[in-house]
This record gives sequence, structure tokens and C-alpha cells, in this order.
Amino acid sequence: MALTTILIKQEELTRNTLIGGNVDTDRYLQAIKACQNLLIKPVLGVTLYNKIVNDFEQQTLSGLYLEMFGDYIKEMIIHGSAEIYITQGAYMVSNNGITKTKTDSSETVSKEELDFLVESSRKLYRLYEEQFLTWIKDNPVPEYINNDIKYKTYGGWFIKKGSNNC
Repeated sequence: MALTTILIKQEELTRNTLIGGNVDTDRYLQAIKACQNLLIKPVLGVTLYNKIVNDFEQQTLSGLYLEMFGDYIKEMIIHGSAEIYITQGAYMVSNNGITKTKTDSSETVSKEELDFLVESSRKLYRLYEEQFLTWIKDNPVPEYINNDIKYKTYGGWFIKKGSNNC
């Protein structure tokens, strides 16, 4: 199984989201991996995604690629990862079963509050994604193939672009 290069630092996630700096990295690492593979890679396309990852690993990001990474991709990873983590961060699967963590001095948030937090991160992700798509039109790079994302999500529903109201 291939290792996934993580494109953000721990402190970038915890400083820019409501995820606390004392949260164990293992608790949100899978959210970052999922975000990169399921949200970022489809937007960039495999060729551009692989170029960004390779240049990141080699520390050779420069020019438009560095600008794209710093201004858009990193922000999309941060907020997309937060969205994914917030939906499941309170739960732990162990030998004792599935538990929800809670300390003596904490209060469990309601489903509505949790949905609000998830939607807040989702909106930030989408804003950066839209800004990226605008930016890439003005700053084309050869590895990017305009995929014209065919679907948009609305409240968890995937709606085909071009359908009524899209």
C-alpha cells in the first residue's frame, strides 16, 4: 500500500480550525488523507495532484505551483480535513466498542450544533475551491485538465450541474 504524503503540518490544521493543538495526531491524520484523496485529487486532477505532491516531497514547489499550493490547495486541505474530522472526532472504536469521549467538565454538543460546525468548515472549503477554480483559469498550468466538475453538493445531495437550479 502506497504511503500518502501529508501536504500540511499539524499546526496548520490546529491553528486554522477549531481542532485543538492537544488532539492526538493519529485522531485526525485519516481525515487529512481522506481529504487529499477524495476532495483535492478530483479537483486538481491526478496529473496536477501528483506534480504538487512530488514537488512538495522534493521541496521544489515554485512559481505558479507554489502560489497555487499556498493560497488554495493548503487552505482546501485544512478546511476539508476539519469538515471530515468534526463529523467523527468525538468517537473512538476500541476493544470496548464504539464510545464517545467526554470529560467531567465538558458538555456534549447537539446534532444541530455539530451540523453547524461541519457546514461551517464545508463552506470554507468550497470558498477556497471556487477561488482556486477561478485562479486556475487565469493561471493555466500544463498538468491541469479542466474537469468541469460535473456535480455539486447541496445539503449532502449530489446534483448534476446543468440540472434545474444548478
